[in-house]
Amino acid sequence: MADVNITPRISCDNCGLTVDKQLEQLGTNKSFKKPRTWGALKIEGSRSADSYGGKDRLDFTDLCPKCATAALEAAASVLKTTRGEE
Repeated sequence: MADVNITPRISCDNCGLTVDKQLEQLGTNKSFKKPRTWGALKIEGSRSADSYGGKDRLDFTDLCPKCATAALEAAASVLKTTRGEE
């Protein structure tokens, strides 16, 4: 029998971009992790939030670098406007 190497994949929760997870090998232990450049986003509103993904909550576990940067810049821009800095 031939050995089969299966590399798990990760996909962006926003745009759907799919890439291979990165292999980290410590001795004989192998583990796969999401790429270091990928991000995550979890925001909960101050109103009564629906714990199953309602409008008062954003939870993106896996975001590609492009989407993670866009989410960060969008949140920073809105918060800056809310503070009255623009």
